[in-house]
Amino acid sequence: MIGDFGDRNPNLSHAKKQEINSENWMIFRAPLESAAQQVLERVGAKIETHKILVLVDLQGMYLGLHSWLSDKKFPIDGGLVLSRIAFFQLLDTFDRIKKHTLSIRDDKVLDFENIIEQIEKSKPGDSINVKVHATYIRYVPQFELFFAPAPLPDIEWQLMKQVKLGSIDAKNQLKKIQSGILKRPYFERNYAAYSDFVQKLKANPEYSRSEEGFFNFFVGPKGLQVFDEKEVDTRIVIRAMEAFYEYEADSLCIVSSDQDFTPVHKKSHKFGVNAYQADLAKFHDSSGIGRKLKELGKNFIHGRVDPIWPLTIITEAISVPGIDHQAHYTLSKNELDALCELHNQMNDYHISIEADESGSAKINIFKPPI
Repeated sequence: MIGDFGDRNPNLSHAKKQEINSENWMIFRAPLESAAQQVLERVGAKIETHKILVLVDLQGMYLGLHSWLSDKKFPIDGGLVLSRIAFFQLLDTFDRIKKHTLSIRDDKVLDFENIIEQIEKSKPGDSINVKVHATYIRYVPQFELFFAPAPLPDIEWQLMKQVKLGSIDAKNQLKKIQSGILKRPYFERNYAAYSDFVQKLKANPEYSRSEEGFFNFFVGPKGLQVFDEKEVDTRIVIRAMEAFYEYEADSLCIVSSDQDFTPVHKKSHKFGVNAYQADLAKFHDSSGIGRKLKELGKNFIHGRVDPIWPLTIITEAISVPGIDHQAHYTLSKNELDALCELHNQMNDYHISIEADESGSAKINIFKPPI
């Protein structure tokens, strides 16, 4: 199960012939929610809806994950693996917000998802364990993306003009940018998979909308000299205030490493909204987390990568004969092998894959010799 927000592959009798994926998941989710609501209404239990809205400054997440995977020599052939890990990070953020909101309520407040899980696993004649007159909270998670599309073609065109004028710096940068890499004296960023990463992340059912800023850049005789993302933080602040005034969220979380959102957190109390901030870009390094973020206490979420996620991605990407499990998407052999290696670096029990030309595969699990 991914987080606590529902299995994408519930064992439902009417779903056996159709594999459940991110595009059709809500079709199968709706009957479960309806059944759970009927169960609670029959015993007089109360249902509350708690909307969690997460506003994502996307560039930081992408660059953090890209750097982490690159350091591990992972072959990044596109945005798919990056997007799956990023999505799992967002689900983890939803789950941690949910657990925090439940912890500050009394013991008569329970999770609506618990009833969903019982119905999901039940067989005809099974009873559902419900606390009479308790309050069950139904969490509704949504995330919105804020980013600036990387203007690689425009920068490449400007660099080509400077190369014709004899700029050596522009010539060196041009070789990089043709591979999707922006290189300046103080940083090097790989945007080759960025557009695909964004599109893959949008395919998940919790995604609701996005807003685009822009990159301000200047290319001169010394090549690319200025490259700054603009409008993204401002759009996040405006969207947060809009959500406050329109009562669109009970909990709101900003995903960013930036400390400039402190006034938004302070303003949230006026509207009765629980405000959080998650730094998901620095999941592998806590030394760079800002002091203002740490001062948020339990309302600050330090991102992480769960050791089970590489295996989860593998199981999503392979077909398993005999149990009617079809691949949700395709990964290259290099990516599958690298995911096995990533899993093995993070877990005591190691895995390997035996795949055939049809796409069917078998996962071997073993404990390596000491």
